[in-house]
Amino acid sequence: MSIIDKVKQLISIMNENDLSEIEIQEDANKIRLKKSEIGYTHAISPITAPSIHPSKLDQEPSPHAVTKESENLVEIISPMVGTFYRASAPGADPCVNVGDFVNEETVVCIIEAMKIMNEVKAETVGEIVDVIVSDGEAIEYGQPLFRVKPSTEAT
Repeated sequence: MSIIDKVKQLISIMNENDLSEIEIQEDANKIRLKKSEIGYTHAISPITAPSIHPSKLDQEPSPHAVTKESENLVEIISPMVGTFYRASAPGADPCVNVGDFVNEETVVCIIEAMKIMNEVKAETVGEIVDVIVSDGEAIEYGQPLFRVKPSTEAT
């Protein structure tokens, strides 16, 4: 069964049983659906940048490309196509701001793809020095989202 079929089935179960939220987990996959006040359904699941196999290093960009060697900055790259959001909900504070220290597990933004809200983690340690894209902007796979000054200090 495809993921879309599973989501449709879960929405049907939610509607039939007047549920406002449902969550399931199968192996490493987790789906959480929550009905908002206006009736739309959202799902939030962590997304990590795709792994790069050593044989493909010459063909594909690194998930954290160093921008200018003199500045020694690392870019947090979009793992998917979608719409970029700095906050987890309209009106909420941004996940991160310039000057914030992040670690590998820090959620830096949300990318909406096909009505699914995906959390994007920093996957690096350091200080956010630049937010490259604007809130609500359409983004592409591999597009730089943030610039981070790497740090060896724990956050």
